[in-house]
Amino acid sequence: MKNRKHQTQSRAKTQRSVFRPFKRRSKVGGLPGRVRNHSESEPTVLNILRFNETFFDERVDVGWHAMDGPPDGPDHVTWIDVIGLGGSKIIQKIGDRYAIHPLLLEDIVHTHQRPKIELIDGRLGVVLRMVQQSSPLVSEQVTFVLTGQTVISFQEREGDVFEVVRQRIRRKLGSIRSQGADYTMYSLIDALIDAFFPLLEDYGRRLEAIEEEHISGSDSESQHHLHVLRGDLSQVRKIAWSHREALHRIVSEASGTVHPTTMPFLRDCHDHTGQILDVAETYREIASDLRELYFSHLGQRTNEVMKLLTIISTIFMPLSFIAGVYGMNFNHETSPLNMPETQWRFGYPLALMMMAIIAGGMVFYFYRKGWLFQR
Repeated sequence: MKNRKHQTQSRAKTQRSVFRPFKRRSKVGGLPGRVRNHSESEPTVLNILRFNETFFDERVDVGWHAMDGPPDGPDHVTWIDVIGLGGSKIIQKIGDRYAIHPLLLEDIVHTHQRPKIELIDGRLGVVLRMVQQSSPLVSEQVTFVLTGQTVISFQEREGDVFEVVRQRIRRKLGSIRSQGADYTMYSLIDALIDAFFPLLEDYGRRLEAIEEEHISGSDSESQHHLHVLRGDLSQVRKIAWSHREALHRIVSEASGTVHPTTMPFLRDCHDHTGQILDVAETYREIASDLRELYFSHLGQRTNEVMKLLTIISTIFMPLSFIAGVYGMNFNHETSPLNMPETQWRFGYPLALMMMAIIAGGMVFYFYRKGWLFQR
C-alpha cells in the first residue's frame, strides 16, 4: 500500500514537472523592474574569478564585500558567478554597480523567462536554461550579463555544468585566458549547450531498453517510463528551440558588444542547438512509435486471447447441445419415443463417443485452417 501511494505521488510530481516546467514568480500587474526575494530562492553567494594571461585570482563563496573597491579594469577579465537568487539586496547592488537595467534584473530573479537576449544600454543579457542529468527532467534559468570586461552569471541554485570552464581558466588551457569577457561568456554558453548531449545519449539508451522490453514482452512498467521520457523530450525540444532563436539573435544583433573573433564560436553554438533540436525531435518520434508499437502488441495479444476463447467456445457449443438434449429428462415410460436411447445399454458411452468425435474433428479442422496453432 505504501509503495502504491509512493508511486502515485511520484507520478503526480512527474506530471507537474512535465506540464508546468516553468513557474511564474512575479505577481500579475506588479510594478516592472522590481527585485524581490522569493521563499523558494536559495541564499546568494558569489564566486569571483579575475584573470588574464599572467594573472589569476579566485574567490569562492564570498559576500558583497569582496566586490568593494574600484571597478574592474580593462587589463583582465572578471567572471562573477552569482549562485542563489534569494539575496535581492546583493543582486540590486550588482545591478547598480554595473548599470544593469531594472527590467533585466527583474528577468534574472523571475525565473519563468523564455530563453532570450536583451541589449540595453550596451549591456548584453542572455537568458538560457541549464538542464540537470535527472529524470524527470529538471532545468533552471541561467542569465549571463556581459558588460565591458566583466561577465556575470546568475544561477538559481548550487550545482552547474561550468566546472570544465573553471578548470580551463585555472590551468590556463586553451586561449580563454588570452581572450576577452565575451569569449568567457561564449565558453559558459558552450558548456551549457553541450550538457544537452549526454542527456540525449541517456535518452537514446533508455529508448533502446524500452524497445527491447516491448519486443520481449516484459513491458509492465515501460509505459510509465516512456510517458516520462516523452515529457522530458518535449521540454528539451522546447528549450532547444528557444536557445536557437536566442543565439541567432546574438549572432545577428550583438556585433557591437561581442568581438568579431568570438562570433564564429557563437555560430558554432547555434549549430549545436540545431543538432539538439533534431535529435530531440527524432527521439520524440521514436517514443511515439514505441507507444504505438506497445498498443499494437497489446491489441495483438488481446486478439490472440479472444481467438483462443472463441475456439474453445465453438468446440463446446455442440457438446453443450448434446448434453442439453440428453438432460431434458423426458419419461420413457410415458411414450416409447421419449429418448429411447437413454434406456439402451450403450447409450452413455455412445454420447461420450459422439462428443469426443465432434470435438476432435473441430480441433483438426481449426488446425488445418491455421486458426489453432501457427504452422
